Amino acid sequence: MFSKLGHGSKEFLVIRACAVLILLYTLYLGGFLILTDEVNFNQWSAFFGNTLNKILTSTFFLAFAVHTWLGTWAVASDYLTPRIFGNLGRILFLGFRGVVAGVIALVLTWAIIIIW
Repeated sequence: MFSKLGHGSKEFLVIRACAVLILLYTLYLGGFLILTDEVNFNQWSAFFGNTLNKILTSTFFLAFAVHTWLGTWAVASDYLTPRIFGNLGRILFLGFRGVVAGVIALVLTWAIIIIW
């Protein structure tokens, strides 16, 4: 089924799938916060100490990283171009992508270290 889709269509579907995962995790975490009478350190620590919650939180951060990477690529490829910025467009695009890659790597690494 996916083999007949073009590159852009596949990225569109990946971004949407990641968005759904992010939404589901947000609802899951929101449900915990709403259903828990008083959230204190011990409850919060126990919640995130559960292996299933570690897996779900790691999945959230991976989906967030992929969603951010592909989404910022789409924006940068539309607006940071030689058509708009001349010769500076390519440099801006590569610089922006480098900063985005660095921030994603930092956040993802930090999150995984904290979670596990």
